Formats: sequence, C-alpha cells, structure tokens
Amino acid sequence: MSARVVDLSHRESGASLVSALLLVAVMASMAMMLAGDLRVSLRRSANMEVRDQAYWYALGARDYASGLIAAAMRDPGTALRPDAAWLQQAREFPIERGRLAGRISDGNNCFNLNALVVDDGAGGLSSDPDQRARFERLLRALGLPGAEAGRIAAEATDWIDSDTRPLSGGAEDAVYMARPIPYRTGNTLMAEREELLALASMTPALYRRIEPFICTRPVAAPIPLNINTLTTEDWPLLVALFDGALGRVAAEGILLARPSSGFPNAEAFWALDSVRALELEADREAGNGPALASSIGVETRYFELAVDVLHDGQSYRLEALYEWTGAETPARLSQRYGHVI
Repeated sequence: MSARVVDLSHRESGASLVSALLLVAVMASMAMMLAGDLRVSLRRSANMEVRDQAYWYALGARDYASGLIAAAMRDPGTALRPDAAWLQQAREFPIERGRLAGRISDGNNCFNLNALVVDDGAGGLSSDPDQRARFERLLRALGLPGAEAGRIAAEATDWIDSDTRPLSGGAEDAVYMARPIPYRTGNTLMAEREELLALASMTPALYRRIEPFICTRPVAAPIPLNINTLTTEDWPLLVALFDGALGRVAAEGILLARPSSGFPNAEAFWALDSVRALELEADREAGNGPALASSIGVETRYFELAVDVLHDGQSYRLEALYEWTGAETPARLSQRYGHVI
C-alpha cells in the first residue's frame, strides 16, 4: 500500500515538473516576443524623432527661403539676372548629424500643363490647339517620336477639358473605365504634374524624362518664360516656343549670348539678330499661332522651392510653390513632402 502511494507521489511530482518547465518555456517565449516588440517600438520612436527633427529643419529652410525671395524681389533687376547665384546650384548647410540643401528655381520657366485648355466662357474648359501643339513640340524636342508626342498631348488635354469627346489620339472616360481598376478623367485643372502618370500612354520612365520641363499653375493660360533666368538646360522650352524655326544649338547659343545683366526688356530679346533671322515678326504681329510676344518676358511670378534634409541617416524632402504678387512676402500656393516616383 505504501509503495503504491510512493509511486503515485513520484508521478505527481514528475507531472508538476513538466508543467513547470512548460510554463517557464511559454513565459520565456512571451518575454522574447515582448522584448522584440519593445525593440521595434524603441526603434520606431527613434525614427519618428529623427524624422520630426528633419521636418522642422525643412520648415525652417522653407521660411528662410520665403524671406530670401521677398528680399530679392525688392530689386528684381539684380535678382533676375542670368548670373544670379540662386540660379546656379543648390545651397548646402551643415546641420547636426547631416546636411540640408535648398534650391529656389524660377517657376515661370516650364510648360504649364493647364495652358492646354482655355475658359470656354460657360464655366467649362475647352482645348487650346496652339498650346497643345506647343506641348507636342516640347515632347518631340525631348526625343519622343511624333506619333507618341501627339498622343500624349491629346490625352493630357482630354484629361483636363470639360467635355467627354476624345480628341484625335486622345482618351476620355471610356478608356480609363475599361481598366482593371477603373477611374475617370479629371475634367478640371491639374493640381500637380504627377497627374500625367494617370494618362493611358504615360510610363514612369517617360514621365521622368519630361518632368523637369513641365509644371501646373492655377491658371488656364500659358506662363511667360523669363528669358533672363532660363538656363542652357532649358533649351527645349525655347525650341517648343518657336514652331520648328529654332533648334537646340541655336537655342543654347541665344542663352549663352545674353548680356550678363540680362535683357532690359522683352523687346531687346526680339531685336537680337539671331531671333530676327527667324522671320517670325510678321506672324507675331499678325497674331498667327501662339502669341509669341507674350510668351517671353523678363519678369517672374512663380518660384519653386526644393529642400532636401539628410539627418541621422534619414532623408526628407519638402517642395513648395510661391507666387510673387508684389506684397511684403510671397504667397505660398502649395506644399508637399517626398517624391511621387
């Protein structure tokens, strides 16, 4: 009898030991999981702290740039010279555990995609054939085949205009609604140039090629190029402006031959022998094609700001668009963070 009791006691002790070991194993596993979660949480908090610091650096640079624009535009004759320092390269500043780079560029020197349409007088937007042809010439200058350039120009116009009738080579709702993930055209002014990525024929690689030369401004009208702040890299914008009469070499030659102080007015540009040789004066005075006289000027209304912050191994980008109206400070029209592609 006592032997049986002793045997039962040993069995119960063994079961208790196994249970205790299982409990310890479970608790150890839970402790490891909690420790892992804690490490992740601590790392996430550290990353958020670094990103928040980069964000505040970017905001500081933004406000500083706004002040620079205001100060510069008190003397535009000096600020908008071809040799102005702000046109040359980004300015870099060292910061704790990183660096900050900021660049202000002339927001007039781009093709305004919203110029592809005009107000139809009835609250809608209709196609502007002249600006569509100009956009097509810009795309051809950037190396796109003629058929592809025409198709993208038509699709971009259809994306903005108010009607549902596709232009030749264009695309309206019926094309996009047939896609695996259906969507509709905007039928209003573009808010950002990245909307081009929604076009039927657009690809990321193609978009990256044309991105430096396009923009969206909150007006359905072309923005005059500032001939004094155009850089030699902007030659496609000049080529697109002159209907086949100006090539890359000639466009770069005009920009390189500018006086260091710039042209005093647009008339001085039109008086250049190389420009007069294009024999466009008669067309310009007759009003044929795009209004060339108003397509080039020496004033700037829009400024683009790009701020890149590298802080503690993390990068952060802020972009802002300003409009100069002659007020004490420029008006900030938009602001965004990061890249779309």
